[in-house]
Parts: sequence; structure tokens; C-alpha cells
Amino acid sequence: MKGDFKIRYRDLDTKGKFIRSIWGGAFSLAFLYWVISVATGVEGNRDFDNVYIKVWLPLVATFIVVGDVVYMYTKWKKEEKSKQ
Repeated sequence: MKGDFKIRYRDLDTKGKFIRSIWGGAFSLAFLYWVISVATGVEGNRDFDNVYIKVWLPLVATFIVVGDVVYMYTKWKKEEKSKQ
């Protein structure tokens, strides 16, 4: 029903899951980039002065989030097409 406010992920339809994956992915990537910039910006902190943490971790996380968004979009469109 339109106008229902659903909090739990499993109660959402595929359009709601797609929208939540966009918002959740954006917030999680923003938080990840912020944490990495703060951790690597501290001078003298050699624990995070690593190419895997600076480059590969954000790159892999970005690909995972984009893959999830693309998967949810195709699932949503496939469900809409089957309803017609």
C-alpha cells in the first residue's frame, strides 16, 4: 500500500529494496572514505600507510556497492515486467 512506512528490509518490495541499497551504499561508502582519510591523514601513523588500505579496500567496496545496486535494479525491472 502506498504511504506505508516500512523499516524492516524483508518487508520492502523490490523497488524499496533498490532505493534502500542506493542510500545504504552511498552512506557506507562515504563513511568508509571518511575513515580511511582520517586514518591515513594522521602523520606518524604507519599502520594505515598501506596501498591495500588506501586504494584496494575502497575500490573493492565501491565495486561491491555498484554491483549490488545494479543487481537490485535488474531484479526490480524484471519484477515490474512480470507484473504487466
